Amino acid sequence: MQQDPPSPRTEVRRLAERAGYDPETIHAIIDAAPFCHVGFVDGGAPVVIPTIHARVGDTLYFHGSPASRMLRLMKSGAEVCIAVTLLDALVVARSAANSSMNYRSVVVFGTARLVAEPAEKVAALRALTEHVLPGRWDEVRPVTDQELKGTTVVAVGIEEASAKVRTGPPVDEDDDYDLPIWAGVLPLRLVPGAPLPDPARRGDIPVPGSVAGYVADRPPTGS
Repeated sequence: MQQDPPSPRTEVRRLAERAGYDPETIHAIIDAAPFCHVGFVDGGAPVVIPTIHARVGDTLYFHGSPASRMLRLMKSGAEVCIAVTLLDALVVARSAANSSMNYRSVVVFGTARLVAEPAEKVAALRALTEHVLPGRWDEVRPVTDQELKGTTVVAVGIEEASAKVRTGPPVDEDDDYDLPIWAGVLPLRLVPGAPLPDPARRGDIPVPGSVAGYVADRPPTGS
């Protein structure tokens, strides 16, 4: 996973052995994360907003209301910092100081642009929909012209990025291994519950393939 950082600002300095700069690692983490956080400067003050993202090649897409402060600033060509984090486990050590988490994370730097071309805009909305729930785009009605006009879509090229990953058991002090204290790893994952139909539904409509597939791909622990 280790490669040279693309620039000093993306170089991982603390625990550099956990860093990765290869596109395969970075893309896999971005794709696995259900949402991200976008950092930008507005009026001289730092702001961080959680939002849905989708990756197509080396481009990240975001969407929302034209009134969104984040999107208004991004479409003007602002530089942004995007952070993605996946929490995989709690690392329970024999001391508080050595307790940690197993995680996969990515930090991306890039310059935003407005997506105005209709075909790219529709493709971006499809990618965003499929990122949240694979297969859903083909199950819903087509997007209308009014919805397209009322939605802002921006793109950010992945110009510079770094990944940082921790895996494995706790790393304790040599003397602590003899202590009668339990240590280990507590795995964590996002698990869906049973689908709940909209109470305003009309008729008995079966659970669609996208929802059923999502549950099947992420079964509850022990099932």
